[in-house]
Amino acid sequence: MTQQTSSQHLAPAHTTGGPGLVIPYGQPGDLPVLSLYEDFRCPYCAALEQASGQAIRGLADAGRLRLEYHFAALLDGMLGGQGSATALSAAGAAINESQADFKTLHEALYAQQPDESVDSYGHPSVVLRVAESAGLTAPDFREAVSSGTYRPWADSVAEAFARSGVRGTPTLRLGETSIHGFGRTGRPLPAAEVTAQIETALPH
Repeated sequence: MTQQTSSQHLAPAHTTGGPGLVIPYGQPGDLPVLSLYEDFRCPYCAALEQASGQAIRGLADAGRLRLEYHFAALLDGMLGGQGSATALSAAGAAINESQADFKTLHEALYAQQPDESVDSYGHPSVVLRVAESAGLTAPDFREAVSSGTYRPWADSVAEAFARSGVRGTPTLRLGETSIHGFGRTGRPLPAAEVTAQIETALPH
């Protein structure tokens, strides 16, 4: 169930990080944490997700670590529009249902991401079509996306990103160690190289 927080936004269920500003993925418990900083409108985030997302989540599924997603709305500020924030609001509706639904929507939003200059995700109806194509059709989820239930929460999440000191997306950190998702040419590294970095940074 959702909870009203002291910061006056409705935080989705299954969120963490103070007043619900972080979306976790993986098993609970005392595990190393890989923090991922993303923007749903960012093409580099989509490229990283498609190259290594499944492998990274596989480490969480295996209980090797827990993922914590921090989201920005940088592209909305840079290019205008509301696509980053509207997609993030939908992610709030998805995690309110379950981690599995968040994973499904996260993958679908990046797989069908429009060009960053096009603000298609600024329209809840477009985000809902993406969600429906991935099998997310629960009435409560659809209503939350349509009505913008988690838009104030999404704005708070984006504000927390702005205060985090992280300057760009995607950024991956395991403790004090930066995990690099791209090579010098700007192309995504193979998933095996990214997971090898993570494995090396994990406590032994």
